[in-house]
Amino acid sequence: MVLGRIRSGGLDLPPNWVNRVRNERSTLVNSEEIKKVLGEPIPRAVDPQKLPPHIVEMFEPNGILERIRSKLARIRKDRNKRKKGGRFIPCEGTIASVDEDGNVYVGVSFLEHFGENEELLAGILAHEWGHMMSDIPFNVDWNQLTWDELHAMRRDEEGDADGFAGRALFLMGYSPDAMIDFLNVLEKKRKDKNLQTHKYHNTATRIEIVKQSFNAAKRAMRDAEQIFGDKVKLGKVLGDA
Repeated sequence: MVLGRIRSGGLDLPPNWVNRVRNERSTLVNSEEIKKVLGEPIPRAVDPQKLPPHIVEMFEPNGILERIRSKLARIRKDRNKRKKGGRFIPCEGTIASVDEDGNVYVGVSFLEHFGENEELLAGILAHEWGHMMSDIPFNVDWNQLTWDELHAMRRDEEGDADGFAGRALFLMGYSPDAMIDFLNVLEKKRKDKNLQTHKYHNTATRIEIVKQSFNAAKRAMRDAEQIFGDKVKLGKVLGDA
């Protein structure tokens, strides 16, 4: 999802990326496929006027997506990284993704199936929020990297987003169980269809990252309570820690 933050739009891709793909006899022979290696193409937005009312309500100021956003916006990766995020945009063809401007695209089909599961929505959106805090720079020529190096960088980036999601779920007051269950569902679908991905670490590793990050945030809160007593409040941790 996040390597779309690297400015990799179509025609300005370095020509030898294309040559390397063709020389290796890959199926990736057009710019859209190459963009999928570097990062997800921007999903196709859906006209809100064509959405059913219960989906429209999720995107409204008092809807579930905005409620989760208000919590995420108060979390920062470090003292210099706090994000408000851009717009939430209904789209097709994805579960969720984020663009370079911090707009979060949320799949309408995903919302139709899981829109009432607030804990899962929080986990998915927290993962995307982690991408907004990415340390990967813009305007870098990645041409010197091999495919294996590029895939490794991408897996690490996705792992960082999973780690942020685990920590954020605790800080927002959610359980990680729904996200873990969803990762297992996706893994079963991939196995049933015999699909492979270079994008993520294996599912067991992803689940462990989420769990360990959630538990680390929980321990940090417990330690703070032991040091500072009842003065420690979760809202203060979200806002000022």
